[in-house]
Amino acid sequence: MNIYDFFNSPDVAEYCQSIGKTFNALESAVMIVQSYSRTLSEKHAAFETIIAEYPDMEIPKALNHRRIESFHKMLESILAYEERKLEKLLTPEAGAVYQASIEYKDNSSAESEGLFTSYERALSDALECFKQNERVLELTIRKKYPDSKNWIGARVSLSGEVMEVRQTGVLAMEDDDEEVGLLGCGPGIWEASCYIDVPVPFKRGDLVEDVFGNSYGKVYVLKGICRDDPKRHGRMLSDGGLIDMTASIFYERGGSVLCECMHFYPNLQYCRRELEGEKRILKYLSQFMKDEICACTLLNFRKNISPDNTAKT
Repeated sequence: MNIYDFFNSPDVAEYCQSIGKTFNALESAVMIVQSYSRTLSEKHAAFETIIAEYPDMEIPKALNHRRIESFHKMLESILAYEERKLEKLLTPEAGAVYQASIEYKDNSSAESEGLFTSYERALSDALECFKQNERVLELTIRKKYPDSKNWIGARVSLSGEVMEVRQTGVLAMEDDDEEVGLLGCGPGIWEASCYIDVPVPFKRGDLVEDVFGNSYGKVYVLKGICRDDPKRHGRMLSDGGLIDMTASIFYERGGSVLCECMHFYPNLQYCRRELEGEKRILKYLSQFMKDEICACTLLNFRKNISPDNTAKT
């Protein structure tokens, strides 16, 4: 198994390969579960490879999970849990209906008007209706229950492949077995409280963007990464251990530059495209932080930019 095939960022994958970085069972599982473009079946096959080929390991107790004596055993429980979720989604139930929702490339979304009694019919209708629409990014097929806000659904590619299965908290708690439940509704160990060391090529002041997310406008100027300065850029436990993988960033919103924290920094890549409008300030902030321009250039640009002055710079 080539773990780099599961990286979301080609820049991070290339850098880790160039320095010969290797990943243990837990680290590999984190990168697999975070992979946005890999199907559920591909992820499950990768988990099975970890169980078969990687040395087992113990996971120390952390904020949101107990000590895990055998990571292999935990992966086996999670595989069984995910299979139960998928079976629950695909099995028709009296009164339950299936409905598709559509995510567009501009981050807007809409729900299909059709309601169906089977997953297959809902998926077929969605693929037929939207296969010619180039704006569509992906589909979600949800199984909904009458007189309830509960649902279970799958994120689906435009080729009809299941990418991941999600369900509301109430349904998740009903289905959790002891091993998985102790992790917090499925593979919570790597969603809420796990830090792994992933080297990245990015430095303070680099202009970067989230590979597939759109938090804080997607384009950022990097302030720092937790692995470089845990106390300043990381979320810490009382004993000083990191609990997740954060990066401090500057971003633009409404003409102002703000700072915030983004999660899972291995999803960053270099921003190589031209910025337009008020987002251009990020380019100049990046250059200033790298000592490529002086403060007066940065401040003069900020003074002169306006909603009417949106040409590329």
